[in-house]
Amino acid sequence: MSKFDRKTIANKIHPIVNKIQTSKLVNGITGGMMGAMPITILGAFAALFLNLPIPAYKEFIASAGIAAALKVIIMFTTNFLAVIFGVAIAGNYAKKHDEDGLFCGLLALLNFFIVTPVTFSENGAPVIPMQWLGGTGIFTAIIVSLLSTWVYIFFKRQGFTIKMPASVPPVVSSSFSSLIPGFVSILLFSAISVLFAVTPFKSMHQFIYAFLQLPLQGVGGNIASIIILWTLAQLLWFMGIHGTMVIYSVVLPIFTAMDAVQLAAYSAGEALPNITGRSFVSTYTMSASAIGLTLLMLFFAKSQQYKTLGKLTTIPALFGISEPLVFGTPMVFNFRFAIPFIFMNAISLSIAYLATYIGLVPRVAGITPITGMPIILSGIMEGSWKIAVLQVFLVGIQIIVWYPFFKKADKESYALEMNGEGNSK
Repeated sequence: MSKFDRKTIANKIHPIVNKIQTSKLVNGITGGMMGAMPITILGAFAALFLNLPIPAYKEFIASAGIAAALKVIIMFTTNFLAVIFGVAIAGNYAKKHDEDGLFCGLLALLNFFIVTPVTFSENGAPVIPMQWLGGTGIFTAIIVSLLSTWVYIFFKRQGFTIKMPASVPPVVSSSFSSLIPGFVSILLFSAISVLFAVTPFKSMHQFIYAFLQLPLQGVGGNIASIIILWTLAQLLWFMGIHGTMVIYSVVLPIFTAMDAVQLAAYSAGEALPNITGRSFVSTYTMSASAIGLTLLMLFFAKSQQYKTLGKLTTIPALFGISEPLVFGTPMVFNFRFAIPFIFMNAISLSIAYLATYIGLVPRVAGITPITGMPIILSGIMEGSWKIAVLQVFLVGIQIIVWYPFFKKADKESYALEMNGEGNSK
């Protein structure tokens, strides 16, 4: 393909991708979720420590009160993610519009609880059910946080504010300017809560979960759709675009909700509901499913080009960092490696799904992927050594698939190097 053709393709694709990646709405969601990641990781570690399959260890943490403490951490991290994400997304979305992130986060928090159904105990004390505060309430939290913040920004910029004299300190003036827009936002969600209460759904949570979250999680749980998405991601990488970020900007809320439900079940010792999710994809497609290629370069390359690449890219690839391999080889518009680079993720995911579906390996626990976590250890962290074994097996498959393409490229590079040496003598 000519350079002109490559440039033409890139010029057509880049504006679309750039529009997605620079969208304030998309960045508000993804940025908020990524910003809350330390909380999700804390909950994941608490769940992992609580469920280590060692009888003596379990007896010890139960008798020492450690298990109870870990359950409290899980309750207010993993089982509280809708609340955490709602605050984080609202704050991040507000900052994209140069507004007060703290106030908008608190406003979203208040509105989220306004639309959350409340029951009452026998003595009349209000009780907020945990049902909607975790994974099942994430989509409601996203919608509430975005709408709450948008309404606040809209009315504030329309001039519906209380203006204070110039002599009033800025902190006080800013607080008063937020009163009317914030009050309108609260009134809106109070009305929404009342309206849903008289419907068969009884709450906004139930409606969104039934008509939005469950259908979208059905798409996220469909291996065919995942294979298509991650093949598209690799195709974008091939064109020089960060395909993973593009795909995650669309599906991150779906996968995060799935993993939250998965991790909550794992923490409670219940059957895991999902095979797929973000943790499934991350566990079985580390480094663009090209670790096998780096090992071929490191141990079997004859050319200095690929020997050097193997030394530079193997360790990062084993730790899930694919950029040195993708841009160092390079993979961008490199038709020698196009077929395995674009389709190897699909092969890995298909094998992993089948192995999980028939019960050869357990379902991943839904633990949030941690950047830099090496292969094998990342598999063990997902709940079983069998997952780590499957990771190693997939690397073996990668070696087989990549081998003919690597062999041909290495042979050509070696011949060029030999000719260059011969011409220099």
